Amino acid sequence: MMKNVLHISLFAILLVATAFGQKEFGKITLPLGRVQVQKGGSGNFNKATMRMIIHEKDIVKTLARSRCEITLVSGGKLRIGENSELEITKAEVKPMEKSFGANLKTGDVWVAAKAVFGEKKNVSIRTPTAVAAIRGTKYRAKASEDESSVLVYDGKVDVNA
Repeated sequence: MMKNVLHISLFAILLVATAFGQKEFGKITLPLGRVQVQKGGSGNFNKATMRMIIHEKDIVKTLARSRCEITLVSGGKLRIGENSELEITKAEVKPMEKSFGANLKTGDVWVAAKAVFGEKKNVSIRTPTAVAAIRGTKYRAKASEDESSVLVYDGKVDVNA
């Protein structure tokens, strides 16, 4: 009986999120330390929990000695370092085409999102001074108010000022 109630509740949450146009970005798979989420980009920041669904317009913030990993809807990972703030701006998942976007206001983020055969996948991270967009790769972006850096581990990253 409890499983049926849980399934109905999850279905209701999914239905409500879809009805209000919230597009799912991913799910928190590893909140370490003090990680907070502001739903819809307004209101209070609340404690992030394991398997919390992250949508467009949500803001994820990590405090000192804290980190967070988000598994993207279509696979791939995004890891947010300590003292970082990441605003989710885009989550469009269509068959064979996935597009994700976020603004890294401060701090650093690591992205690994390889596209499978024939699939188009774009994960772009905007910082105050640059935009980094993957082309099936792994990279790290760091942002502060006056400078940004992008470290490429594997593959190709387009960076624009």
